Amino acid sequence: MNKLTLGIATLLLSTTFLAACGNQEPTNANNPAPTTSSNTTESNTSGTDSTTGTDNNSTLSSSNNIKWDEIKDPLIDEAMKDKLKASVDAIVNKDVVTFHKTLGPNVGTVHDYLLDNPVKFTDVGEAHEEDGRILVPVKGENQSSDGNTSEMGYTFYFEKDKSGEWQIVSID
Repeated sequence: MNKLTLGIATLLLSTTFLAACGNQEPTNANNPAPTTSSNTTESNTSGTDSTTGTDNNSTLSSSNNIKWDEIKDPLIDEAMKDKLKASVDAIVNKDVVTFHKTLGPNVGTVHDYLLDNPVKFTDVGEAHEEDGRILVPVKGENQSSDGNTSEMGYTFYFEKDKSGEWQIVSID
């Protein structure tokens, strides 16, 4: 009798668990769908008329507010600053190829989502060292199509490669 009770309880628990997962799946499928279709639309629009897409991005996105020449952080050398600026500019311009060139060789495409939203970068924060890496915070604002903005920040993780050059290995 105990085996029968245990079997029924296991069956009910499994059924409840699967039903709960089943209810969440359509909700999650519905939420990304509009985002995906709007991203596809934006992507197609900018691909069809690149001048209009670039002009639209430049009004929403920008890295012009960062005073690159005034960055005097002892942990950030010129090569790191150049790589950081190129990466920030690639994010602003939604240039995937250039963005990938600024990242370390083993990073891949995991950070491509950063190119999805218009961003106005405003400042580079004070860098700090952590476990042999240099962490450089870059502050800014997310720009929405309806004109609303929200503060944001990305932290760029630099790590030396085998040849001693600093590479961007991650972005949070």
